[in-house]
Amino acid sequence: MHQLVHWRLERLTMDLYLIRHSQSINNKGDNHVDFPELTDLGYKQAYLAGKALKDINPVKLYCSPMLRAVQTAQKIGSVINLDPQIIVELHEGGGVYTLAPGKRIDGLKRSEILESCPNAILPETVTEKGWQLHQAHTKEEGVRLIRKNMEKVINFLMENHYDQEDKVAIITHGRSGSILISTVLGMPPDRDYARFGQNNCGISLIRISSDVTRLVFLNRIDHMPLEYVT
Repeated sequence: MHQLVHWRLERLTMDLYLIRHSQSINNKGDNHVDFPELTDLGYKQAYLAGKALKDINPVKLYCSPMLRAVQTAQKIGSVINLDPQIIVELHEGGGVYTLAPGKRIDGLKRSEILESCPNAILPETVTEKGWQLHQAHTKEEGVRLIRKNMEKVINFLMENHYDQEDKVAIITHGRSGSILISTVLGMPPDRDYARFGQNNCGISLIRISSDVTRLVFLNRIDHMPLEYVT
């Protein structure tokens, strides 16, 4: 199993701003589809999250390759003047919603992502065959997959941003976001993937320093009026 690298931390601090994607049509409770787009409210949520992040001035905006996260990142990026950079491992563990057991998961094609977000920065692993090619899995297997992916993401962020004391924004999902938090805090794996619940476009802050890694705040929604909270 992939393990977190034990970094020798000097007296530095890195801030990770974790944002769950905006409301999608699946979140709204309409007919569920494989690749749900944002609702009109979802775009409003993303714009307000962008305004909240603008004063923070993050140096990078990372996001999941799933459509709802890409569209959220595109709107937020337009507000904070950052091009979204795709990290495939940030995807939601369950993959495409309607998959039957044993079917393959093929994420959006490279051209489809760029159609939704022309300025997205994509890794070479995102091709015209899609970004995700593995077997569907049970819920328990999904939790283990997300945990492994989040360890990779954390190591990448430490390697690229810790020494610079960067502030970084990350657009992800409910399950993967919750497990990212528990992983970076060193909590044991748990089947309860909703341990750290987040609303659509709720913002959480993880601060990694030489002394301690802590969750500064979880699921802040005060950048939105109550009628926008979903």
